[in-house]
Amino acid sequence: MPTTQTIISPLVQMFRLQTTLFRNATKDITPAHAHHRFMEITNHMAWITGHIVSTRFALGTVLGLPLREPFPQLFARGKGLDENITYPSFEELTKDWSVISEPLIDRLENLKDWELEAEAPVPSPMSQYNGGLIGFITFIAHHEAYHIGQLGLARRFFNYEAIAYN
Repeated sequence: MPTTQTIISPLVQMFRLQTTLFRNATKDITPAHAHHRFMEITNHMAWITGHIVSTRFALGTVLGLPLREPFPQLFARGKGLDENITYPSFEELTKDWSVISEPLIDRLENLKDWELEAEAPVPSPMSQYNGGLIGFITFIAHHEAYHIGQLGLARRFFNYEAIAYN
């Protein structure tokens, strides 16, 4: 029977890596590029960035952390891009990444077996495979990686260096 540490450890490592990748993906983006949609059907980098931060805060809330996301009116509950809103600067959108990241990773490292096995309080696409908290955490890890990849593509579109892994 696997232990909590063998189950959660790879996900913790993903969140650690994604903490670094997010910082690297959002590094040196100009205000013009941050708010420019390179296609009419895409989200701009500012929205993607705020959405990633919001989602990490949402996971923290599910795990019982007392931290609250900085822009719930813009991103809460998966709210999509609103073309009529002026989104905050990249500095404002990214500053709370460090506020949530270490407490979240610490909480993930200290989850108990019964917590991972408990039903997730919020359904996710992983619910069809595993409706427990571990399935929800797995989905959020995937979700972050997906959107960080979008930031990486946008970086290349605007001729920035590729995302560094260190």
